[in-house]
Amino acid sequence: MELKKYKLGEILDVTRGASLSGKFYAAKGEYVRLTCGNFDYQNNCFKENKAKDNLYYIGDFKPDFLMKEGDIITPLTEQAIGLLGSTAIIPESGKYIQSQDVAKIVCKEHLLDKDFAFYLISSNLVKQQLSAAAQQTKIRHTSPDKIKDCIVWIPELEEQKRIGKLLRTIDLKIELNRQLNHNLEAMAKQLYDYWFVQFDFPDEN
Repeated sequence: MELKKYKLGEILDVTRGASLSGKFYAAKGEYVRLTCGNFDYQNNCFKENKAKDNLYYIGDFKPDFLMKEGDIITPLTEQAIGLLGSTAIIPESGKYIQSQDVAKIVCKEHLLDKDFAFYLISSNLVKQQLSAAAQQTKIRHTSPDKIKDCIVWIPELEEQKRIGKLLRTIDLKIELNRQLNHNLEAMAKQLYDYWFVQFDFPDEN
């Protein structure tokens, strides 16, 4: 398999989100602002942020910042070690606003497959470059330009599609197993509560 060298900026675009005024943060609303809390960086996937109660945004914003299902995002702020280079996929359209701490990845489709890009950005190769180039403050930051400066080696487009499809299939199976385990754990806790907290033991009925 032949690999070709690129800077990421040659094969994708990276855009920063909107600067959203804190006076329009709300506990309820139609739109949710994306934060670094939406990245499950250990499993490299999207998660709902339940750490705050003011995640809705009720102010005006440009329609360009309203995310669509399938959009790829990556954080620009490292609020936890290992966060830079994480990727997530937006689960539904018309709900999430891209904020300034979150970058959107847009592939140049004639050069880069979208599924392949998701795993490329979160690879150790890219993460190490982002970590080395991050601003050394208490909370480290990267930028769209620093992401685009990362060097990668990628195969031709058809091979990318095969690799991306395989990895996506594996991830979906992992997520399904994770959900099954979560449901089984919830059932076990419920049974424990019935039997040993409420003393509601099963009988012949």
